[in-house]
Amino acid sequence: MKKAILLLHICLSQISLSAQLLFKISSDSLVVFSYSGGDEFNQTKLNTNFWKGPWNRANMAQDFRYNDENVRLENGEINFVMLKKDSLYKIERHEVDSAFLKETKATLTDGKMLLKYSAGMIVTKQKVHYGLYELRFKVEEGRGLWPSFWFYGGNKNEEIDAFELKGEKNNQVHVDTHCPYGCDNGYKNKIGFKTSWGGWMPVSDYLHNGYNIFLLEWKPDEIIWFINGHPLAYFRGKFNNPMNLFLNTQIAANGRAFKPGPNESTAFPNNFYVDYIRFWQRKPNADQLPVLKVNGDLKLSAKFPSNYSTKPVKKSGLMYIKSELKGEEGLVSLTLSETNKLTINVLGKIRDSNGNITLKNSSREITITDFSKETEYTLDSQETEMELVIKTGSKTFTQKFLIKK
Repeated sequence: MKKAILLLHICLSQISLSAQLLFKISSDSLVVFSYSGGDEFNQTKLNTNFWKGPWNRANMAQDFRYNDENVRLENGEINFVMLKKDSLYKIERHEVDSAFLKETKATLTDGKMLLKYSAGMIVTKQKVHYGLYELRFKVEEGRGLWPSFWFYGGNKNEEIDAFELKGEKNNQVHVDTHCPYGCDNGYKNKIGFKTSWGGWMPVSDYLHNGYNIFLLEWKPDEIIWFINGHPLAYFRGKFNNPMNLFLNTQIAANGRAFKPGPNESTAFPNNFYVDYIRFWQRKPNADQLPVLKVNGDLKLSAKFPSNYSTKPVKKSGLMYIKSELKGEEGLVSLTLSETNKLTINVLGKIRDSNGNITLKNSSREITITDFSKETEYTLDSQETEMELVIKTGSKTFTQKFLIKK
């Protein structure tokens, strides 16, 4: 692993503090985001000040129940475990699916029902709104399995699905929005009729082959989906209400949404691993230098290999609007550990191109051209001023920032 000692001049100008910085590059701009929260899942127990369980635990039609013991923190990540085991569960009044009971002629015995599967879910206690949301995750194969990352605030027909996956075809990502006005918003099908937005987007590799990074940028008038820094989908429309963020796995059922369900080939337990969820906000004051602060909690799990080369393979159609997404070049994130190790991670087109990144001050500079994995450099000062230079294609972007311990 490469290391370099940077002797840097200290600048005490106006500053904007952050535990981590992210730079989002498009064809004509560099936008600075500051880390605003999230969970690294490095603790041994779930942070119940931040997360809660689901309101509805039993899903009668899909034959499973959410159990707290199916949410496990281990080795610096959270695991949502799908189990197959016949269990008798009490069905609360608000969980009763009367349409399912009528359709199947099933009955409850003493308010209880036998369900075959159990799953895990967590929900943020506080609602979130505009910003950039980043998830590092790993799934497993298995017909009928349905891991999800989504937003819902309790308002009917108002939901943002960052992703929904199926274990039998996890070289595709399902993205969607649900709107009170139908989400048509000018979208039309091939024969000219209005249509709702959403569907399956193919990617270049199977998501069970390693960690991938998924991002959703929620703006006042639009939403952009990214996988490993590559734009995946674009939606123009408003979601004015804050929502809770959900992470979960579940089971599909034959003949119902996201069919098929599991069969004899589906292996249990099945796992949906999340290394972290990070929230980002655009730096509000362009006149202030962003500051990168030390944060020893921002550590990546090495349980599985990173698979950041996975990207979209379909770049046309209803959800991939070339005119809106063609300028997206990628993202660069910076993290500083308690031992003065500066970690640089590069995603998107920048990673795949012949571009480079230079870190410099008045006395020396270091250029990075290998983005195949996170790169670490050791600094020898607790407070430093640096300049980041990003070259991609024919464009060059620069941004000064401070490092403060």
